Amino acid sequence: MGIGQTAWLPRTALFLAGAVFLFGYGLSLNLAPIEFGRVVGLYIATLFIMWQLVNLIVFRSLPGMPVLFGGLLIVVGGLIVTFWE
Repeated sequence: MGIGQTAWLPRTALFLAGAVFLFGYGLSLNLAPIEFGRVVGLYIATLFIMWQLVNLIVFRSLPGMPVLFGGLLIVVGGLIVTFWE
């Protein structure tokens, strides 16, 4: 969204907001109290959910049945990778 702006103030604000969200996302995953090989499952599941939320909020587009079913598999798989002892 920042790239599409022509005025420098909205462009700068959108780029800074994106940088803050990306930093917070990366920081929270790296501070997880489990080893990185297991947190990757949670990382992918969280990433999928965030993409779908952005798609819904920004583009006002509901995911179809294949995306919902595939997303369910992604989230369940991420939980298995992360929490299965």
